[in-house]
Amino acid sequence: MGSDGSAVATDEIGLAPVEGLRDRGKRRRRERILECARELLREGPAHSFTIQELAARAEVSIPTISNLIGNRDAIWAALADEAVGAVDYAALSHRDPQERAHAIMAAMADAMTSDQVVTRALIRDWSHGVGAMSLDPTQELVACFVAAYDGNAVAGGLVPRRLGEVVAAGLIGCLHQWGAGLISDRIMRRRLRDLVDVAFAAMSGA
Repeated sequence: MGSDGSAVATDEIGLAPVEGLRDRGKRRRRERILECARELLREGPAHSFTIQELAARAEVSIPTISNLIGNRDAIWAALADEAVGAVDYAALSHRDPQERAHAIMAAMADAMTSDQVVTRALIRDWSHGVGAMSLDPTQELVACFVAAYDGNAVAGGLVPRRLGEVVAAGLIGCLHQWGAGLISDRIMRRRLRDLVDVAFAAMSGA
């Protein structure tokens, strides 16, 4: 039995769980709600839709939205997580730490610009902002600096971990500037590269 009392099926050798009809229905309703949220954002990017409008579009009740996803912030968080859900750090095969850091930044930029109307609306209207996304690249970026560190003193007494954290913070800042329409896609991407290059230059003493 599942944690909610629903039956949990397994495959024919009894190992892999198989999604039951009840859970499948919940998942499909949740996907429908989020797709409707994206539709509303695309149709009225300057207008922050209400839960009532979302419920009407998805043809579900407000309690259903609350049960399947949560409150408004939870909806925004789910949309943000889906926006970056295609980023697969493990698939980035770059061995050079600096090039890997560039690839991480580029992958995040690709994810955020793939549906610009929606992601700009999220950045503008979500109280937690893109810094609260579950796919946080901070540790991946930190790992790049740790891998490149040769043991020599870093300018300003910074350590690799702090450099990675500063670069991650710069990423969030650039995304917020882009989301607010203050910088273009091209400038955003260039600044993300510059963040990486400046931090690595600082670490190498260049």
